[in-house]
Amino acid sequence: MDETDVLRHLLEVEAEAAALVDSAQAEADRRLADGEKLNREHYDQCYAKEVAELDANYQKQLDAVKADYQKQLDAYRAELDAMSVNNSRFMELAGHLLLKD
Repeated sequence: MDETDVLRHLLEVEAEAAALVDSAQAEADRRLADGEKLNREHYDQCYAKEVAELDANYQKQLDAVKADYQKQLDAYRAELDAMSVNNSRFMELAGHLLLKD
């Protein structure tokens, strides 16, 4: 085998090795992309589930606070409605406080 044949053979081997490296790199890139896509989908599902639970919990607590507020407001209004107004006593007190002799 002369030098030209040896060099040609070495170049062919190098070209095959470069093709194998390119193929391996393409496969690695594809696998990484697929893994990233699966991880993103899993993250999005978990995130959506957590957001839905937090929203439901928030709405439940908000409804409870609104109901308690309305209950307290109704009780306060009922208490005010039950009170009688004594205008003469009010005028007497106002006169005493405002027109101290």
